[in-house]
Amino acid sequence: MSLFLSVQCDCGARLADHLAPELESTLPLPAAPDADGAPRSVDAAAFIAWHERADARLADTERPAPTVYRVWLHRPDAAGRTGRAVYFEAAGDEYAVFASLTPTLLARKLPAGWLREKLLPAQKQAMGYAQTVIPLFERQLPGVSLLPTDEDGNIPLSPRRFEDLFRDSNVELESLPFATVFERELHALAGAAAHAATCGRVLHLRQV
Repeated sequence: MSLFLSVQCDCGARLADHLAPELESTLPLPAAPDADGAPRSVDAAAFIAWHERADARLADTERPAPTVYRVWLHRPDAAGRTGRAVYFEAAGDEYAVFASLTPTLLARKLPAGWLREKLLPAQKQAMGYAQTVIPLFERQLPGVSLLPTDEDGNIPLSPRRFEDLFRDSNVELESLPFATVFERELHALAGAAAHAATCGRVLHLRQV
């Protein structure tokens, strides 16, 4: 389960609460919090410098911040949708594509049998419905091959290839501007940098 991020000054001021963890997929904070929630510390000057670099990146019109993506599975028999993961098959193997406000679309090969034995039943139990159309890569994209896996075992998919693969399967790819999605988080981090400039104390980053 994803944990939210918070930033607190050594003076006791709470500067940013409940920052969406997906923010760091595109804009990693200067000192990543430990997975167990233990705080990590960063000097005020280092945090201010990081914010200046982040601000410059977001303002760069030649290299704008990437679009972030979210996948949705629409309920076939009524209004409703659920997000995060959808599935397809290729060359006898099963794959999951996960995207929840992330800048890339990645497919990951599943253990044999997991899709129908575990994941689809779990999806139906949680949401009341499950993905009924499982696209076959070779049928949807004849003559096209999957790219090789990266060092983490993921296969990148372009948005166009994703949409071609999942056409007519009740799956939607939502594309959103990074700055719009994370407007609240960016405003809070700007306030944290302003506080650091006047206070000068160490900042603590934590997952909560």
